[in-house]
Amino acid sequence: MIRSRSTFAAASVALAMALSACSGGGGGGGAAGGGETCDGPLAFWTWVPNIQSAVDLYEQTHPGTDIEVTNVGQGDEHYTQLRTVLTAGTGAPDAVQMEFKNIPGFTLTDSLVDLSQYGAAELENQFLPSAWRQVQFGGGIYGIPQDTGPMIMLYRPDIFDSLGIPVPTTWDEYIEAGRRIHASDPNRFISNIGPDDAGGIQSLLWQAGARPFRLEGESSLTIDFSDEGAARWVQTFNTLVSEQLVYPEPAFTDEWYRGLADGRYATWVAGAWAPTFLQTVIPQTEGQWRVAPMPNYGEPVVPENGGSSVAVTTQSECPAAAADFAKWLNADPAAAKLLNDESLLYPATSALVEDPAWLAAPMPFLGGQQANQVYVAASKQVSEGWQYTPFQDYTESVFPDTVGQALVNRTDLQAGLNAWGERLRGYATEQGFQVQGS
Repeated sequence: MIRSRSTFAAASVALAMALSACSGGGGGGGAAGGGETCDGPLAFWTWVPNIQSAVDLYEQTHPGTDIEVTNVGQGDEHYTQLRTVLTAGTGAPDAVQMEFKNIPGFTLTDSLVDLSQYGAAELENQFLPSAWRQVQFGGGIYGIPQDTGPMIMLYRPDIFDSLGIPVPTTWDEYIEAGRRIHASDPNRFISNIGPDDAGGIQSLLWQAGARPFRLEGESSLTIDFSDEGAARWVQTFNTLVSEQLVYPEPAFTDEWYRGLADGRYATWVAGAWAPTFLQTVIPQTEGQWRVAPMPNYGEPVVPENGGSSVAVTTQSECPAAAADFAKWLNADPAAAKLLNDESLLYPATSALVEDPAWLAAPMPFLGGQQANQVYVAASKQVSEGWQYTPFQDYTESVFPDTVGQALVNRTDLQAGLNAWGERLRGYATEQGFQVQGS
């Protein structure tokens, strides 16, 4: 399961350590794609490793264009820098990496350009529906999808086989498997659960059918953890936590990496980017992992965990050229393939996920499994209706003090959700929202 602040950013930290880092572009300027023009280079902020290859291809195929790639940091650091320059009124990039979860917040502050005016709607059929839904907000299109994170389950077949336990397909089976694994060794768990992992818990609530956040218009906000979906998640995870079948350990730490490598944890339920991430941080476990569909509640419903887009800022003096770049970078087949091959992003484009060669590609880290087929099936089962709050940074920052404390202390998770909701409603009111929910 995933850390709260930035699902993909966390993965990218390790990817950037394992792969060559991005580098900046050169000077110059000129026509963009033979259409829109810009006098000077376009500034592009992104943390995605090895994205320079796709940027180079854009410049080669669009003579006279120049993209300056800058990595200002991962996750929170990236957004803090962006807010600083947006508030200052100068210094923002033309194009910027924007996770799906952060689009509402930056849109409400009029920081992002509605790309509908630059023909973005024409690209809808080229992207997975689950990805396209997440760049839309208030009737506009505020990013071009770049990668997605339909959730799957990584598991250790050696552990399951040695204990004669079937790979779980439902959460009830997951609980039973957890009991048998923990009974075999008190220091072994079916997984960890991160007390700082707001993103991971939100994804689990999403799958369970909870819809705690709902923004109507620009100011009416509902925050409520009392629906049937939240109750379903609470019942399942109260059992996993209270029976100590999952261990409350933050992910993306050295101890967690060791736990995954030495068999302390038998599964990791995460986005489709997770196998590539493990390949970079614990390569010594190559061949020991497989991928299966995420456990469900009886219906094959899947949430997203991670995923991002490229947006255009309202400070850009060349928004049309920046929009052209964002569209090409993520929709062009050659660029999408480069982003998958070299930046190791799980694709958001329909063409690539329907490519027979890509679907049949064996993955050595997963023992030769054709895992892309599992990912694609998951991406087609992503449920609709989930919304993030318009202040996602704050939402995730107070998670460790509320739900996180319930996970650490193994107390009632509904009480943790209620405490989280109370903190969020108070903050929303201070920000001027008309708040509903209890």
